Amino acid sequence: MAESYFKMIRPLNSFMSGIGVVFSLLVFNSYRLDQQVLLLAVIGFATGFTTTAASMLVNDIVDIEVDRVNKPWKPLPSGRASVRTAWLLTAVFSAVSIAVNIIAGPSLVLVTAVYLAIGLLYNFMRKHWWSQFMVSASTTGPIVYGYVASSLPRETSCFTIFFTITIFIVNTGREVLKAVQDIEGDKALGYGTIPLKIGVPASIKILKVCSVLGPLTGVLAGVLGGASILYLVLIILAGYFYSSSILKTCRNPGDKQLLENSRRKTLKAMLLGLVAFWASRIGFTISF
Repeated sequence: MAESYFKMIRPLNSFMSGIGVVFSLLVFNSYRLDQQVLLLAVIGFATGFTTTAASMLVNDIVDIEVDRVNKPWKPLPSGRASVRTAWLLTAVFSAVSIAVNIIAGPSLVLVTAVYLAIGLLYNFMRKHWWSQFMVSASTTGPIVYGYVASSLPRETSCFTIFFTITIFIVNTGREVLKAVQDIEGDKALGYGTIPLKIGVPASIKILKVCSVLGPLTGVLAGVLGGASILYLVLIILAGYFYSSSILKTCRNPGDKQLLENSRRKTLKAMLLGLVAFWASRIGFTISF
């Protein structure tokens, strides 16, 4: 029974969210790990883990009827887990995410509450096309949390703003790409997506815009924000892989296998972009 609930919180996803917050804190504190930063890292990891876990549980609760047909082996539709207990665990994880931040101060309580709300409410908003932007907004959480937890360092404000915008844009591109790939299934399930709202041709234009603006804002984050040369090299590579994958799809959006390959490649490019972020304060910096 316990194993079923453990699977429902997607432990790897929740763990990676927590690690993302820790790395964000390290970057904004120039990789210093004193007692204060260590305490914030523990709180930040707990925050990332519990907010993601709560969101994953609600996702399974909301999808239970669909899963009864498409994925009957999952914990809730199979009866190995109960909806009541899943809601109880959601409440516990949500409460813990807020409670641990009381130690760190009201600003982090507010940040946590906002991103927790986005993560939970998205599950009920999937019939609306604009819910895809909620996904993109949620992915900026670790960066914003780390920046606020580090007392909003002015020297990294420009970098933080541009890199946060970069995350939002490239994730929006990936969300639109996935929605183009899943357009028939989303329509059957009653989900609202950008391609279903404006059509595939118009969505392809959005993909093209994202393929240019995402990498551009990533480079601007480094150039204007005083990031390291290593960051600039890695973000340019990530931008190239991201753009090339998206643009290949734009030339033949009806090829399902091409869409799937592009989706996987964009994820790898985004992971490389995160590595660039983690290395943004290592070595020589850029200054203009």
